[in-house]
Amino acid sequence: MPNKVSNKKNKADKGARKEPLELLVGPPKHAWPFSRGLLIRTLLHAGASRKEAASIARHVEQFLRDHELSPIRTEDLHALLVRVTKEQGSRPLARRVAQQTPFFQDIQVRSASGKLPFSRSVLARRLDDTGLDTKEAYAAARQVDLYLREKGLREVSAEELQDYAAEVLTRNYGEHFARTYRFILNHQGRVGVISTDSPQDVQPIPFSKGILMQSLLAAGAAPDAARTLARAVQRDLQGQEDRVVTRAQIRRMVQRRLRDEAGKHVSARYGLLRSIRHLPRPLLVLIGGVSGTGKSHLASEVAYRLGIPRIINTDSVREVMRAMVSPQLMPALHTSTFQAWRYLLPPGEERPEHPDRLSLEIGFREQARQVSVGLNAIARRLIHENADLVAEGVHLVPGFLDEQLTKNAIVVPVLLTIPDEDEHRARFARREKEASARPESRYLQNFQEIRGLQEYLIRMAERQGVPILDHLSLDEQAERTVDIVLAQLPAALRELSEEAAGEGDEEEMGFLEYASTLSDLAGGTPAAPAPAEAQKPQS
Repeated sequence: MPNKVSNKKNKADKGARKEPLELLVGPPKHAWPFSRGLLIRTLLHAGASRKEAASIARHVEQFLRDHELSPIRTEDLHALLVRVTKEQGSRPLARRVAQQTPFFQDIQVRSASGKLPFSRSVLARRLDDTGLDTKEAYAAARQVDLYLREKGLREVSAEELQDYAAEVLTRNYGEHFARTYRFILNHQGRVGVISTDSPQDVQPIPFSKGILMQSLLAAGAAPDAARTLARAVQRDLQGQEDRVVTRAQIRRMVQRRLRDEAGKHVSARYGLLRSIRHLPRPLLVLIGGVSGTGKSHLASEVAYRLGIPRIINTDSVREVMRAMVSPQLMPALHTSTFQAWRYLLPPGEERPEHPDRLSLEIGFREQARQVSVGLNAIARRLIHENADLVAEGVHLVPGFLDEQLTKNAIVVPVLLTIPDEDEHRARFARREKEASARPESRYLQNFQEIRGLQEYLIRMAERQGVPILDHLSLDEQAERTVDIVLAQLPAALRELSEEAAGEGDEEEMGFLEYASTLSDLAGGTPAAPAPAEAQKPQS
């Protein structure tokens, strides 16, 4: 009986030994899986051919399995690799393998806070801030890694690593990149931005390439050009000894580059856009138009280009007012703009399928008047907070907002239209297919009323001198709207002209000169009608 038990145990032991041994490298508590590829990389870096490196790596792996060496320390694995290389390859190759730091062994970076393994990814992110593109930054970090391993370094100080990285940058990309890299390290890679008149206790905010790109795109720069210029400005700022700069310094730097690389038009436009941030009164951009004209998309694009974070839709204002006022008190508020006429008919009177023009316009005006109460309240609150706004909606009827707003804010209205009736109808049909949750069929059923309201809005816009946008793509509409906004700024900026004139130099034109330059350059393009407020004589 004991013999049978012993035989079974021996068979079990033999079966267990046949299972593949998991090879691990490193200390027992923190070992990681063995990688033949890291051995091959080490051999290739020492000058072995790919075939020779693969053969030696296989022999090393087989030796580990045969002798059940797992886990194995990196030092012992390196010694084994050198020995097998000498046996299977050549003595000169084995000597080079012995002299370098293998890829399966970390290089420790020593600093005041302790030791950490060297990371190519961390170094690449730092190098990316010098102005190298991502591919170049990772290539440079890889060269630093190879440089350290060729020297056989197992441990370096943070200062030595910086010197090695600067040496690689100088050799491959020039002294400027090495100098910028050192400045980034000494100042945590950041540039602080403050206003010209910022108090001493105000903390700078980090410079943002994204915000600068936004301004450049709005100024008319192509996306690639804007990205390149923003990176160049960041690189120039990071190469300066002063790590805190004013917005005016950045503006002058950008304008110099724009004038040289993109022309006076883009430079002047950028200057005007920057001046929006310093207006004496808040800016209210009002985009009107009936359903299906693309107001929401245009409002988002204009707000992005002008750097305005607040967008409201008049339908949202109407929804809030509906929740507060009963249908019995204001029935016209509780329906669509193109159906408001139905609730103005006397009780018991038969409702026709479609209204006449007068009934349609009276119903619409009544609803717009009611919604304007909420819009005026929002506008007054924003004026009190000196906050800019982009508003869009069919209720933004030219002439319906409180005239007092134009005295306390810069109000720039535009009307978005679709002259082609077939195109307008096709948009509703497309939306109905793309978004089944929206009741687009209701719009198509009332298409005649929607077109009638557009005709009414066009008449009101022409009477009030409000610019009308049609026959344009979204990008062209946004470009045109920004131009219309910029055209209204000289009167408001005149309030700041004395202050602005004191800051200028040959590299920086004043606010009014920006507007004048833009006006001269746009002289060949028919100007859009100016709002009534802008037509008043300026003192």
